[in-house]
Amino acid sequence: MAAKKGLYNPDKLTNKKVNSKVGSSKGTTGQAVTSKSHSNQLFEVEVSYRNTSRAVSLLNSYRKAFKSPVEKLTTIKKGLEAHAISDLIEITGATQATVASILDLTEPTLRKHIKTGTELNTGLSEHILQLFQLFDKGMDTFGSLEEFKSWMSHESIGLTARPVDLLDTITGINMVMDELIRIDYGITV
Repeated sequence: MAAKKGLYNPDKLTNKKVNSKVGSSKGTTGQAVTSKSHSNQLFEVEVSYRNTSRAVSLLNSYRKAFKSPVEKLTTIKKGLEAHAISDLIEITGATQATVASILDLTEPTLRKHIKTGTELNTGLSEHILQLFQLFDKGMDTFGSLEEFKSWMSHESIGLTARPVDLLDTITGINMVMDELIRIDYGITV
């Protein structure tokens, strides 16, 4: 799958999608008529743009930790706030049950973390922070959150698995991150 490097700018994303997918057809009077698929495609582009913009906004508060291993370690040792779980659910678009499974928690424990708002332990903080960094990198590589999530749900030859199935461990997340770097450099299996 070809990466769309450099499309991370939401304005470029919208222009590219509209220009590549939108078309019109001539009606019986000779005037351009917008088809239903045209409006559906515009809607899909707008949803993709909004989802990507929202994800970028949510990730902004965590980006400081991505800058260096020392920053990341400091953030992990301090512990992320519980709302990081809600942010993860929103960014991934996954259900609470799916996120609980990825984080190796029961669903009631996940809901308890969200409800009480206490700081998360180091293991949970590291796992969530790694996932945030992965999604940030994935959006950069593919240009949008939707395209990255689509790639995640398909079998990757280089990983011999669906990337989404590897998110339950730090090693798996690192494998997916390495695959994204290979895609950036055009090295695909």
